[in-house]
Amino acid sequence: MRFQLEYKCFGDSDKQAIFMIPGWAMPKESMQPLAEALSENFYVVLAGLPGITSDSNSMQLTRLGMNYDIDALTEQLLEIAPESSWWLGWSLGGIIATYVAARRSSRVKGLITIASSPCFVQKADWFLGMDTSAFDDFSQTVNVSPELALRRFISLQSKGAADSRRLQKQLIKCVNPEAFNRLALTGALRLLKSLDVRREYELLDCPNLHLYGRNDVLVPASVLSDLNQVSAMQKVEILDDCAHQPFLEHLQQSNGLIKRFIHDA
Repeated sequence: MRFQLEYKCFGDSDKQAIFMIPGWAMPKESMQPLAEALSENFYVVLAGLPGITSDSNSMQLTRLGMNYDIDALTEQLLEIAPESSWWLGWSLGGIIATYVAARRSSRVKGLITIASSPCFVQKADWFLGMDTSAFDDFSQTVNVSPELALRRFISLQSKGAADSRRLQKQLIKCVNPEAFNRLALTGALRLLKSLDVRREYELLDCPNLHLYGRNDVLVPASVLSDLNQVSAMQKVEILDDCAHQPFLEHLQQSNGLIKRFIHDA
């Protein structure tokens, strides 16, 4: 039995579709404020990553058939994504969306990433990622105590925000410790460590918008500066007084930037 991805739909299905993917360890509810805002103008399908849920009743199902192989995950996402939709991903979700936009371009009308690095972990030719030893230490913490690891991660995500305490509380409310799935968390971490879409950025032939928080300590706002500009269809926006989740910290600004970019494309 293959695990079925969670998803929720917002808005009128006759309108232009947006397909949304959240980041590591964060259930789909973490992006619901943006989904609801966008649904005033678009049809939004908000998906969850395999086994990442706020519903403790889904735990039995999530033990069966989770697959964080990028190509297998791509096929699962394509099964629930509307045809010719804009793909919007936050953090790890943005890396996945970039991969799909480049590799399965006939299904992706445009790409939007939020606080997403093309390569999250440092490599010999890439210094804008997280130090490998620090990433491995964090991965070990996830194995030992997922709840502690996630609280630390939420603290890092919030660092640099104008109101970090309020933001932490908002993110923690999205998380249900009873629904933690160690296999899902570690599987997604392995994908986050291995997935490098720098080449995919160069292959993009669709309109693509990338939003960053100027004060983000996880993904620097300059992360795309070392990559070649894909084309005139690419745009980068940096939001001031903002950390790793601009869509929560500056919801209306993020919504406006996305809406205008899609309408102008």
